[in-house]
Amino acid sequence: MNIYVLLSLALASFIWMAAPGPGVFATIARSIAFGFRSTVPFILGIACGDLVYILFAFFGLAMIASVLGDLFIVIRWAGGAYLIYLGIRAWRQPIAGAAAPTVAPATRSSDMRTFLGGLFLTLGNPKVIIFYLSFLPTFTDLGQLTLAGGAAIAATMLGVLISVLVGYALTAQQVRRIFRTERANRVLNRTAGTVMIGAGCAVIAKT
Repeated sequence: MNIYVLLSLALASFIWMAAPGPGVFATIARSIAFGFRSTVPFILGIACGDLVYILFAFFGLAMIASVLGDLFIVIRWAGGAYLIYLGIRAWRQPIAGAAAPTVAPATRSSDMRTFLGGLFLTLGNPKVIIFYLSFLPTFTDLGQLTLAGGAAIAATMLGVLISVLVGYALTAQQVRRIFRTERANRVLNRTAGTVMIGAGCAVIAKT
């Protein structure tokens, strides 16, 4: 795989992935409400969902989006409902006072729920596979793609995605640290909760 092709792919992917969408909004809001640590499994879930769609594009499985239409609807509702649940949790998040807010330690079960929330958020959006199917062929001939070339493309795109989301999450955490007063923390929690509830409703409302 030509290094210049990968660099062009990385730049184009960054421009698309940095644009605000449900995944970006949910990551920012989660970091504000619950801290950066809580976004790690969520980001990994989003990345795994994208990987599934990248593989679909590689192997020419575009028809899956239509064949499994009902399943996509169920997954979309599950992802949207989880975002709404997180939004309600953020609204009810206890305020720690003037000090930096304390966040309950994560458990394996909560990490798994968070991971699945990110995964369902991506899998519930069949428009993502349409993006990959129209985007990747402009950089390489998918019919002639080798295993090494496919691995390089997948690693490039997932690396960009994770970097973008981690950057947003870290920035959101710094914003929270600036506002240390009880009132500011409450406002941030409720703003983040509102964003997550809105994102969840938007995901569910997609046709």
